[in-house]
Amino acid sequence: MHINYNSSEPIYRQVVDQIKLMVVNGTLCPGDRMPSIRELARSLRINPTTAARIYNELAHEGILTLRQGQGAFVSEKLKRLAPEEVRRIVADHARRMLVEGLRLGLSREEIYEIVEEEFQRIRKVEDE
Repeated sequence: MHINYNSSEPIYRQVVDQIKLMVVNGTLCPGDRMPSIRELARSLRINPTTAARIYNELAHEGILTLRQGQGAFVSEKLKRLAPEEVRRIVADHARRMLVEGLRLGLSREEIYEIVEEEFQRIRKVEDE
């Protein structure tokens, strides 16, 4: 994982998003054991409280399962949301991305191009 300490995006959000991507592209599989909170904090050079926040958010979203005394694991059964809830969540993320792109001066076409490039990049990793 890579953290951009100069980003306006909070560190915990960067790590949460990277872990989600690792689950989507198969780098992390159901049942995989995650580093302990202390190990995660040490390896990323972040506060243990931030590491705990990362795991708690991922557990709340059903991506991780936290087992007392055993650690954190990628959920065997990833939480399935109702289709309308999925659309609402994705639309919210898309809205934020579009606002940021437009604020930075990108055109509609440039934003679409970036989205397509990122989609292809994710699919390429999945196919490897």
